[in-house]
Amino acid sequence: MARTSTTRYQYLESLDSSRTLRPRPGQPAGEYAEEAHLQVFTEVLMTLALGRTVVVPQSYAFDSYAFLRVATDVLRARTDAAASDHPFRVHLHGARSYREAVDRILARARTADPAQPFLSHLLPELNDPAAHDLDPGELHEQAADFERLRRAPWLDDERAAGLRLIADEFDWPPVDAKPPAHAYRLGELVVGAADPSSPMGRSAAQLPEHHRDVHAALAATIRRLGTDRPEHFDNRSRLRLPLPWPGDPDGRTPAQIIDDPETLALLVEFVDTLYNVIVVDSVGVADATLSTSLALDEHRLAGRAVAQELALAQYRSRARPTAWLPPAPAADGTPPLFRIEVDAAAALTDEQARTRLAALRANATDAVAALLRARAEPRDRSPFWRGVEALRTAEDQRAARAALDAHLVRVAGIIGSRAEVSTRGGSLVEMVLTAAGAIGPTLATEAWHLPGLLSYSATAAGAVGSLLYGRTKQSVSGRRRTRRTACALGRVVDVRG
Repeated sequence: MARTSTTRYQYLESLDSSRTLRPRPGQPAGEYAEEAHLQVFTEVLMTLALGRTVVVPQSYAFDSYAFLRVATDVLRARTDAAASDHPFRVHLHGARSYREAVDRILARARTADPAQPFLSHLLPELNDPAAHDLDPGELHEQAADFERLRRAPWLDDERAAGLRLIADEFDWPPVDAKPPAHAYRLGELVVGAADPSSPMGRSAAQLPEHHRDVHAALAATIRRLGTDRPEHFDNRSRLRLPLPWPGDPDGRTPAQIIDDPETLALLVEFVDTLYNVIVVDSVGVADATLSTSLALDEHRLAGRAVAQELALAQYRSRARPTAWLPPAPAADGTPPLFRIEVDAAAALTDEQARTRLAALRANATDAVAALLRARAEPRDRSPFWRGVEALRTAEDQRAARAALDAHLVRVAGIIGSRAEVSTRGGSLVEMVLTAAGAIGPTLATEAWHLPGLLSYSATAAGAVGSLLYGRTKQSVSGRRRTRRTACALGRVVDVRG
């Protein structure tokens, strides 16, 4: 398990700045946008409950709307009694402070280098001032550094307050990173996945059928975009933009070249996961919660989950002298990483659905506030931290299971009725948020297998989780029939294995 000293860090792919975009005023949010924000909040809550700290790369700290929202809610929920607990720590790359990192990002945005463009997701005004009725010269002056940016007249209160709150929090020292000896470029890894002579290419025939099909689709798509200039893949935003792909003789966009939305989605999932794996390995002291985008059910996400596994395998095959093959698919019935369910008989309007999600988020906020107070207690006298320490120092499987069960009992006492948290089959931890109502409950569930906690193989852990999850579903939600409205697949991994 990734750790430094006694602090455990968790990296959340759901904070990816490209995952959840801020809607423009007067426009609706994207599909599953509120569900995605709830997923982020639930993953932060799970991280804090396990005694860990969320590590945030500097680019996400500044440019992720998902992080801005969750950080604003969590830091505002932190009372004076919990002021000594810092739930987030920034990972800096090439900067001595967070504010210096932001100033460098802003300088990159102003120069608009076509070879390495910075495309802001939180501040799209920087990308195209004219589209937002702003004067480019004035905007560049207002975005000369962080202090001027936060006072820009076009910056709304939500972003201005959130950016300031985050900057103040990250005056706290950054993570003491332990990066690998060699850093790999994103484009190099993407193009390598299409090389028949690479470890992935040589072993493709040994893959399970579904993995084999996804790998073939990815390799063919990468070749269509071109493998002679790997640097074209270094800026992953290009895959999403309606702009000509570099070097395409006909000036076509990636969507036009690939000509299939689902295949493009597979490639985006693969490239995004590779990018996040590179970043989390540059941190070097964190486990990672990898997750797909959200959809109605796991069957629609199966290919993307395989693309994610292949991305992790591709990185490990280059960065570590170990076998690259991904684990066998999890047993049927293994729960998704995150899911939202409602009463099967409930016919919710859009407004009622939004109200339910807001209620779940409010419960999560209350639970976070309670956890932060417990985490702020002196470690030598805190039952919470004694439980975390017992789990950290467990010498065998039995001791680890006992320590995890005992710690989660304490967590349940801290958060009360705001959420349920329990173990499901040794290394599987589930957290369930519930919002009750006249038309039945709404549940949001996060399920993590914790790597390294037990010595089971990935396949065995999946099988155990499948068996005990079936019993859990009967005991926790078996009293009611539910239907799923959204879910994401993924798992918790130690990137370095």
